Amino acid sequence: MGGGSVKERNLFKLTCNMSVKKKLWICCLAIALFFFSFTLSESLNPEEKITQYYRAQLIQLQASIEQLKKAVIAGQSEPQIRSQFLKARFAYKKIELFAEYYFELDVSKLNGSALEFIEEEDPSAQQEPQGLQMIETFLFPHYLPVKKDSLLLFIDKLYNNVQGFSRNAGNFTLNNYAWDAATEEIVRILCLGITGFDSPLAQNSIKESDAALVGVEAIVLAYRNQIQKEFPTLYDRLVSHLREARLYLRKNPGFDGFDRMYFIATYLNPISQQLGSLKKHFQFPANPTRFSVIKREADLFNIENLQPRYFLGDDLISDSKIELGRKLFYDQALSANGQRSCASCHQPEKGFTDGMPTATPISGHGRLSRNTPTLWNAFLQRNLFHDSRQTSLDRLILEVMSNEKEMNSGVNNAVLAIQKNPVYIQLFRKAYPRAEVINGEMLVNAISMYLRTLLSYNSRFDQYIRGDRNRMSPSEIKGFNLFSGKARCATCHFIPLFNGSKPPSFFYQESEVLGVPADTNKAQPQLDSDLGRFTTTQQSFHRFAFKTPTLRNITLTGPYMHNGVFATLNQVMEFYNNGGGKGLHIAPSNQTLPFDKLGLSTAEINNIISFMQTLIDTSGNSFKRIPY
Repeated sequence: MGGGSVKERNLFKLTCNMSVKKKLWICCLAIALFFFSFTLSESLNPEEKITQYYRAQLIQLQASIEQLKKAVIAGQSEPQIRSQFLKARFAYKKIELFAEYYFELDVSKLNGSALEFIEEEDPSAQQEPQGLQMIETFLFPHYLPVKKDSLLLFIDKLYNNVQGFSRNAGNFTLNNYAWDAATEEIVRILCLGITGFDSPLAQNSIKESDAALVGVEAIVLAYRNQIQKEFPTLYDRLVSHLREARLYLRKNPGFDGFDRMYFIATYLNPISQQLGSLKKHFQFPANPTRFSVIKREADLFNIENLQPRYFLGDDLISDSKIELGRKLFYDQALSANGQRSCASCHQPEKGFTDGMPTATPISGHGRLSRNTPTLWNAFLQRNLFHDSRQTSLDRLILEVMSNEKEMNSGVNNAVLAIQKNPVYIQLFRKAYPRAEVINGEMLVNAISMYLRTLLSYNSRFDQYIRGDRNRMSPSEIKGFNLFSGKARCATCHFIPLFNGSKPPSFFYQESEVLGVPADTNKAQPQLDSDLGRFTTTQQSFHRFAFKTPTLRNITLTGPYMHNGVFATLNQVMEFYNNGGGKGLHIAPSNQTLPFDKLGLSTAEINNIISFMQTLIDTSGNSFKRIPY
């Protein structure tokens, strides 16, 4: 992290054509400078060393952006400009963990998505696309010199934003959160880095993940003395894993052919576990404002690492509430006509869906407009319904109970119906002992408690990646590598929840505009008319946008898409392989799915579907391992 080694090399280069005496003098000076730099670095405490690293890398980032601007102004060739752009991205990746962790509100100005974004709590607060990903759209797949002025505008914006970071670097304080930032970065590399999420066009994500690991390694090295005193073997293993991971990335830089399963199981999981162990032992704190649904104390696939309490609010879960909620879930007395229960539409044997393209109204006549979503892992999601209009399971249940086409009863009427049953009186008293009377709030709360037992997190895939190497076949492993690479599935269905909950917090759940057809008529395809999320936000870029659902138990929950238009996963894969609505020539102007075709072969599609079959887990046993 110190500059001595660089100065040393530069001084030795100058000795080539000098006298022996001068060479000897300069060599001595170089050695002196090296040891002075080493001694100075060793005299710093860990936080000072990390801060020194951060400031030095900020300067490198700023310089690389300057060089990019010069290359564009000078009219250099496309390969030369691209090369300079990639250097800027590498420089950013080396400080990504600091930018993302400590400057959450401003980091989108450096490497935000190239799409418009709104804050869920304030839809009027739109963020315009800018930063490295936006610049990437000018250079890939081709650079058009006619767009030079626009490109320079975004480069200037990026440069000014980095300057702002540099001006404030003197005020940068770690607050002892560096280890939390490091563990978070491993999550980011796994879920967003090697999947190509933030380098969708250049597809340089594998090489960039190497640069991101440099920042993690800088933190570990800064604490070397402290860790080696107590855990020398663990320290050596961690540093070895980090360097071997970087070496593996450098030896296997190809995006499509990269073996992500091997890399995660062999390197990222052990690194996560080792970082987490040291973090807990030394009690390195986590920033309490940076909540995550999955704790950053071990690998992402550890069931005990899940944190569902955030979505539970102040409620307390209990066996008595679950028992009551389960009975209510299957009771037809909750509906207006006494002929429909929650389970009528969310059938366990069908992955808690109904197996129909779209839901059936309580009248039994006609169809509703949307497909019945699965309830597996619903409690781990912030956004509910296809259009994300609710963020609470209790409120979702209230809405369904009141909807005249679904349950058509309302909770108050449901309470009147069930309290005639003495069994319910006893169950409610046991579940809510302080309540004087049964009310609708208690009824929906009990059902939501039962839904929190529907955790699917122990599939064959989970067991394999935790260490049981007999749980997946070679074709299924190929399918995972395609899913998280060439097919780009994991850039929307984020590992490990495999839904739209964006890492590393897994809190905000993304919506996508796919251009879904109204039917399967390929001769005259028509865009489905459902406006989706737009009906809630009234934001134009949410027209036809729908929440990205979970793929866990996906082979049980067909038909697929919000309107159930596709009966099979093969049809779904064909749709994506051809570029979504763009491939059918019905894409709305705001389609977020990449327009280009994926180029997947029949064999590759079959491998991906085989992988998705490994995501089946309907045992419900995982729930017992959650630390509520």
